[in-house]
Amino acid sequence: MSDSALVVASPWPRTGSTNLFAAQARYLAARGFRTAMLLAPHLPIHRSRNAAFWRDTLAAVERDCRSHPDDVGPDLIAAGLTDQGLRRWRSAGFYRWLAHGRDSQLAVMARYARAATLPPELVAVLDAHDLRLIIASHCFQMGTVETVLHHLARRGRPRPRVVLETQDVQAELYAVGKIHNSFRGGPDAREVLARDELRLVAGADALTHVTAHDLDYFRAHAPGRHHLTLATLAPTTEHRLLTLPEEPPLFDFLYVGNVNPGNEISLTWFLDEVAPRLAPDIRVAIVGPIASRLRTIRPDLHARWWPWCLGDVDDIADVYRRSAAVILPTRFGTGISIKTIEALAADRPVIATSLALRGLPIEPGRGGVAVVDDAAGFADAMEEVRRQRSTRAGSARALYGELFSNARYFARWDAVLADLAISSPTPASAGTPG
Repeated sequence: MSDSALVVASPWPRTGSTNLFAAQARYLAARGFRTAMLLAPHLPIHRSRNAAFWRDTLAAVERDCRSHPDDVGPDLIAAGLTDQGLRRWRSAGFYRWLAHGRDSQLAVMARYARAATLPPELVAVLDAHDLRLIIASHCFQMGTVETVLHHLARRGRPRPRVVLETQDVQAELYAVGKIHNSFRGGPDAREVLARDELRLVAGADALTHVTAHDLDYFRAHAPGRHHLTLATLAPTTEHRLLTLPEEPPLFDFLYVGNVNPGNEISLTWFLDEVAPRLAPDIRVAIVGPIASRLRTIRPDLHARWWPWCLGDVDDIADVYRRSAAVILPTRFGTGISIKTIEALAADRPVIATSLALRGLPIEPGRGGVAVVDDAAGFADAMEEVRRQRSTRAGSARALYGELFSNARYFARWDAVLADLAISSPTPASAGTPG
């Protein structure tokens, strides 16, 4: 029986969080743990009958966990749900919601996650190996963790250590975003969200935090072990971006965006306020699902700037290779600004608003990062970067190596395991990215 570890992740493909899920799984596998990743549901839309979604997400995460074809990777497992339709869940869940004192959406999601049945593939791993560690991200996934712990207790197996990695203070995020409660039909009060979040995180043996803001908040409100781990890229993404060949760029600037409210607000601001101020010959590549979404939310802007809208791409590293610099005109954002970290790894100059650096210990001017919040200044900074593009000389990539590399992330997690007195089956020097 070998030592094993479990990463409990949310089924969110192509996000900053997914980069961390992949890095966590790669770290544990590199340290010698038989590693499993459970993509666990916390909303009815994640029901396992959506087989194509689960398959595509699993394939993407498996690819992201590896920086080389022969890397040891984790077992990737999707959670199965009991055969319950949305209507039945809402009916039964409503009475549980009343019984729990009309609790917040965070608690509702944790209860939904707790209702998932463990898939046979995971049960086989749990029964065959000694589970030493569970890493979960986001407080609502503690419901899934409780299900795993209950299974182990019924089998008479020892309780593993549980580490919860926070990515944002969810109570703040849900309150500011006015995210609706599934049963209330409206947003929850800030104090109710905070109460439930702190109750959920209390079930962890230690908390890790990817931003100093999270560290300060939870250290003040949740007694226990706390570690700052900062963010990193998926190992595959890191390897591709750190080894980009140098060649004449096809695009002057690159904007990468998934579909979410923050990117919608940011891109429309850039095209409304900044783009008209730029020289006519500037070449901008707008990449990702947000490029197609623009046609729906602002058809007028899409009609004007459609030559810039490349849409989704199979290989994001290839687009960085063909771009001279990166723009981050962030006007609203949550979570980790993974696009900023990608740009540093690709060694591209960055023109960003201050919100693009949220949670990142980057001083303006370091690593070729220019911070400008007004439209006219943003356009001027883009023109200046285009004139001086040949002077960057590796400063962005050096900053990535100092703060956000897989090697730094792995070293921080070594400290977490040492604090919990968990010894790695493989010495820390083995399997550590260089």
